[in-house]
Amino acid sequence: MTTPTTEPESTGETETVELPATETVQRALHEATAHLYDELAVASADETAELPPAVFDDLEELYVATAEDSVTTVRISYERE
Repeated sequence: MTTPTTEPESTGETETVELPATETVQRALHEATAHLYDELAVASADETAELPPAVFDDLEELYVATAEDSVTTVRISYERE
């Protein structure tokens, strides 16, 4: 998966949340990915956000993988200011 960058790199410390790749986690991630995709698509259509097409491609891949329960590792990384 690619990492979308629309702003300069943050200098904050990276935090990572690791979740077990259970059926429940994948189902929740599947639903959350669909919601995120929809919200970003609306923002992109309204031109309030400029996102590269690769972001949507990667979200689609994650959506399919979580639907198939084929994800083996779930890590969410983020940086805070």
